Amino acid sequence: MNIDELVNSIPEQQHRLNLSHWVNEWKKDDSDIHRLYQSIAKWHGNVWFQDQKAHAEFGLNLQTFKHNAVDRLGGMTVNERLYWFGLSEEWDRSDKKGQQRIRGKLHAPA
Repeated sequence: MNIDELVNSIPEQQHRLNLSHWVNEWKKDDSDIHRLYQSIAKWHGNVWFQDQKAHAEFGLNLQTFKHNAVDRLGGMTVNERLYWFGLSEEWDRSDKKGQQRIRGKLHAPA
């Protein structure tokens, strides 16, 4: 489950839209994946889903995402990092400077 699939796993539309906005803003800024994870974890701790089971499931999905994407970053190729963090399309649209910014976000060596 990549970052976009994680966001789309939220059953409540308002929460899904809210988190989607945060993630899309992250994709445009210069902060890295650790900042992204911290922001999502903080967001999750400060929202309440109507369905407590859905709240707990999102927490498990977030931990799985962290384990699979954030914690295993060192062994990934640039393409894998782009997939996990939903930046493939932005990469393809970017010039060299934009790609360097994305590499920085993803801790990907040049």
